[in-house]
Amino acid sequence: MTLIDARPHADSLPRRTPMFVPTDLLMVLMVAIWGFNFPVVKYATRLMSPLAFNATRIALAAIVLLAFALATVRVRPTRREVLLLLGLGVLGNGIYQMVFVGSVVNTDVGVAALLLASSPAFIALLSRAAGLGEITSRCAIGIALSLAGVALIALTSRTAHDGSSSLEGNLLSVLAAVIWAVYVVLQARYVNNVEDTAVAALTLTGGAIPLLIFGFPSMLATKWSALPGDVWLAILYGGIISLAIASVFWYRGVRILGATRTGIYLHLEPVFALMAAWIWMHEHPTPLQGVGAVTILAGVTLTHT
Repeated sequence: MTLIDARPHADSLPRRTPMFVPTDLLMVLMVAIWGFNFPVVKYATRLMSPLAFNATRIALAAIVLLAFALATVRVRPTRREVLLLLGLGVLGNGIYQMVFVGSVVNTDVGVAALLLASSPAFIALLSRAAGLGEITSRCAIGIALSLAGVALIALTSRTAHDGSSSLEGNLLSVLAAVIWAVYVVLQARYVNNVEDTAVAALTLTGGAIPLLIFGFPSMLATKWSALPGDVWLAILYGGIISLAIASVFWYRGVRILGATRTGIYLHLEPVFALMAAWIWMHEHPTPLQGVGAVTILAGVTLTHT
């Protein structure tokens, strides 16, 4: 892995990026991990406080990544970059995670994933406004096609399998999508030359600060010895795999592929979330949702330039 990539941001490269590169495969794995994370969060927060669960998993991820970054990063980020990344982490891994878990707790797994899938459109528009790249006609068609697939799935989704769906949960999902888009564009705009592991470690550390502050009372009130083993597995998955490992994949994608091309992969997230919800939460997708999933895949393909 390259420690410091001194090239211009990928969205500003004058030459065309190849249609598929190894980083694209990492993006598919990343969204699969995040898609499966939806039912994991839903299950764990039924058995323990959402604030305690969120604070524990992000603190665990931050500790693991900080240790790994200290051992592997040879070119340390500057003080300015450290402060910027910590500040961005408060937004993208602190505030975002609080809103994200709130949305999953208050609505159906599939609905939350589908509404969050609107973030690539915000990322593309904000990237253009920030001067990080142009939206080609082919990319615009791909975004529109992907959003059409998301809308098709959303319109054919039932209320909530467990009856917990609410307007509040749906609005939180949309708010989380906007917060994530702002965070991605700010990170790409101001901190794009720091090694991926360092970015993930510092932003997770920044995010852990508000989560630990707000979640500490719930952590004290939690009877940790009474938690079943699968809840501990959910904490490990939500922290080590979903936050630590997948976050490194994400930052590498933003640096190599650019914010717009990386963000479009989030359209695949609801496909994996629906599959996981079908298997583990017994939410049965309809044929029209299958059509929507195929439409999303077609849109992702079209966005490659």
